[in-house]
Amino acid sequence: MEKVIKLTMSPDRSIKITVNDEEKLIILENNRKVTADKIYEILSFSMGDTYKVEKKNDANIDPNVLDFFANLMEDIVKKVNTIKAETIVPHIS
Repeated sequence: MEKVIKLTMSPDRSIKITVNDEEKLIILENNRKVTADKIYEILSFSMGDTYKVEKKNDANIDPNVLDFFANLMEDIVKKVNTIKAETIVPHIS
């Protein structure tokens, strides 16, 4: 399933992250930290998923900040998009 991750800079300088138009996270201006766990939750990966990253900044607010997060997500989805069933090693208990 193709999933579109959209990062939108709001007038209050918060960044809203949605996946297929479902809100997943809001990064506030005063706390620009995102953990690996949060990114994992945002992706909600299932075998066969592919991702595309879009950014929206109509008012051109803090473009460098939005670009940073968009580039981070693009780097992650490039790697995730290459995952295929045969590349996953099964866990043996």
